[in-house]
Amino acid sequence: MRQDRLNDAAIALSRVLSTNSIKHGIFGGCAVAALGGPCEAKDIDCLVASDKQRVLDLLGGKGDFQAVSQASEGFVAFSWDDGSGGQPVDVELSLGEFPHRACIAARSVTTRDTVSPGAMQSTVPKVFQVRGAMLGAGPVSSLDEVHIFKGKLRAAAVRAKASDAPDLTYLESAFRDKLCTGASQFSRYHAGLALLRYPGLVQVIQRVGVDVEAAAEEVKGISLGALPLPQPGDVQKSLLE
Repeated sequence: MRQDRLNDAAIALSRVLSTNSIKHGIFGGCAVAALGGPCEAKDIDCLVASDKQRVLDLLGGKGDFQAVSQASEGFVAFSWDDGSGGQPVDVELSLGEFPHRACIAARSVTTRDTVSPGAMQSTVPKVFQVRGAMLGAGPVSSLDEVHIFKGKLRAAAVRAKASDAPDLTYLESAFRDKLCTGASQFSRYHAGLALLRYPGLVQVIQRVGVDVEAAAEEVKGISLGALPLPQPGDVQKSLLE
């Protein structure tokens, strides 16, 4: 899907949520593409600090948004279509506590050692301008680069999708210094799984401060043919850890 079409949907979403003082941030492929990444995204993923009913009241069946899925309490999906003749955009919202920036020194996160929300400071979403096909320039709120990378790393660990490795490579090349400051948030276990699937990422992951030898040890005994299967909410869970 054309990025400017996705940008229109992202602008429209941010307008509604920001007007109603709801903290939110897009992540995933759309966020990477909006930051200049090389891959074309197909939908919008967004973390929203709100409950389902309020989001449905604001977006469901009103304006250009139509609710299409309410699979769980922490998730709701919409289809956005402005009536201009363009392809409808899938917008998937994950609801819950907004992620935080870790403040724990000399420590790496693994699935067995997650950061406690009480030991964190709030993070501020990154707001930047994008240009849509119909709405022109407008502000969009995204997670910061550390959380976008963190989500992409989790995705690469649990699925085989062509865009994940290029997205991680782009984020490292464009935001290396920023990512290094958040290296303690990157799971060695997820890094190890991602490297089993994409061994060419070893330098990318190493350059953002992950101990790749320790990551390999985390997944010792797991073969490429026996990687964990993706589960609903995998990436979203990693953002909330």
